[in-house]
Amino acid sequence: MQVAVLGGSGFVGTRLMEKWVLGGTHEVRAIVRSPYSLARMARFALPSWKQADIFDAASLAEAVRGCDAMVHAIVGDAAQIVAAAQAAVEACKTAGVRRLVYLSSASVHGQNPPAGTNDATPLKDDQPNDYNNAKVRAERALREASGVEVCILRPGIVYGPRCQWFGGLPRALHSKQAFLVEGGHGLCNHIYVDNLIHAIELGLTHARATEGAFYVADSTCMTWREFYQPLAQALGFDVSDFRDVPAASVPARSLRDRVAWAKQVPASRMILPMFSRRLKDAVKAGLERYTAPPIASGFVLPHPPSPSADYEISQLHTCATRLPMDRAVEVLGYAPPIGASEGLDRSARWLAGLWVTAPPAKK
Repeated sequence: MQVAVLGGSGFVGTRLMEKWVLGGTHEVRAIVRSPYSLARMARFALPSWKQADIFDAASLAEAVRGCDAMVHAIVGDAAQIVAAAQAAVEACKTAGVRRLVYLSSASVHGQNPPAGTNDATPLKDDQPNDYNNAKVRAERALREASGVEVCILRPGIVYGPRCQWFGGLPRALHSKQAFLVEGGHGLCNHIYVDNLIHAIELGLTHARATEGAFYVADSTCMTWREFYQPLAQALGFDVSDFRDVPAASVPARSLRDRVAWAKQVPASRMILPMFSRRLKDAVKAGLERYTAPPIASGFVLPHPPSPSADYEISQLHTCATRLPMDRAVEVLGYAPPIGASEGLDRSARWLAGLWVTAPPAKK
């Protein structure tokens, strides 16, 4: 197949390009927003690449024309997530791309979903985390689309060499800033990156891959404490060296956020034009001053802050639910080729080698 890949410079996309280009699995066409994005991918001697605005359906359609399928693996903020999904499905329809494999997230159910949550559980877009809500809205846009076969995959914590979960770990351990929330005894719904690529390959070819969304994961599930143990050991530490921090509560919406939300209310849209420009500018200036961070004092010596967890990490580290991947196994025949212990061992060996070649800077 000729497959257009969006997000090829990211963690998942880089590994996918590595496996497919070097292994000859598919003919790959990398779609990039800027030629600078090709820096990491260029080492694979790409057979084809195109530059396009991934948020503009017409531009993207020209870039993917002639491809059989598209893999959508981009990252972005909440607005970009929704806009990119909408543009992708429209581009596929216009260009005649038959199938779109979209990487959503298990976070559509929240970072700590209720017991009994599965692929059929109704989704909500009023969660405290904007990323979760954006993925929910992106999925809705894709499900409502017609004229394109859409496969939606929902991976959890995607890990492996070069992943964001491990890159900063050595420095955090050496500076005593590594932490686990409430001991890290919550469940980590994890998936090794090669297992996710296996699921993507099924999504491209399986006849039933368009039958709803599929949660995909490793065959076993560990606690966060167990998840980080082999990484800590590879660096000469132990999981007991992680500091124990309390969970954060649900973040209260800031005054600025509340004002931004109020502007979306129909009644507010009717009332706001009635106020003078000078009054609105004065209110805006007051908000800027009220919400600005405090100025750092020159009389206080800098010191490393105590580690703390935000709400998202708190929910992840205290997760009590292992999400089931029964549908992926039964419908797609999904069978993770790499065990979690092997995936973590590969990650640990990479991380240990990286730390030897790039030691921490001396103060």
